[in-house]
Amino acid sequence: MPSSRSLKWLPTERVELRGGKIDEDLPSKTTRNFLYHFSWSDLLNEIKINHAMQLFIDSSLSLEVKGKLQLTYLNEKFEGRFIATPDLIKLKTIHPFQGMVAAVALEPGCLTPFLQSKGGLSASGQQHIYFLVFDIFHLYNLFRLKPQALLALYQEAITILKEKEVSAEFGKIDPRSEIGITLASWLHLQVKQRFKHSYCSPKGLLYSFQNLLKLYPTYFIVDTASN
Repeated sequence: MPSSRSLKWLPTERVELRGGKIDEDLPSKTTRNFLYHFSWSDLLNEIKINHAMQLFIDSSLSLEVKGKLQLTYLNEKFEGRFIATPDLIKLKTIHPFQGMVAAVALEPGCLTPFLQSKGGLSASGQQHIYFLVFDIFHLYNLFRLKPQALLALYQEAITILKEKEVSAEFGKIDPRSEIGITLASWLHLQVKQRFKHSYCSPKGLLYSFQNLLKLYPTYFIVDTASN
């Protein structure tokens, strides 16, 4: 998970992405304000987006690009920060809910990196940011509409670990640990089967679950007065 220190504000450039098709990779000049075109048709199966996504590039090097994105979904303004390397992109939300994490790694054998050789996002990198946005939107809808279902799923996972006599502290499992990797894979499979969405990163899903539990505990409380 990227740290807040590594994502400090720097002079930004602005890139808007609207309907259409990518014609070329994002240039790596220091100052620019270009309009790039994406096709939404292959991505809009479950989610309808009517507003442009804006990418603000804070820094651009040959091995790392940092920036933030903004867009509107369901009349809610979303904002997140991302870090991209040639073989990995991480996205973390900061509004309307903090702590949702999505990541995607370059597939083995793929010869199309996420960055250009001289810096800047490649066409592949831009497209994969869209995939991460869809991960975030799907989790946002689950959290907004079915927080108890997410909590029950996480509790089920903890119970399974304890039944196997594995020590696991609720909400504090390191996704990078052996237990964390096992738990993340289980959650990833269950979410795919129960909620019909396959997230790019099992670890990112576990990070998100635990961050939401920590930051927004009241969202998971059942309102007994309304029953």
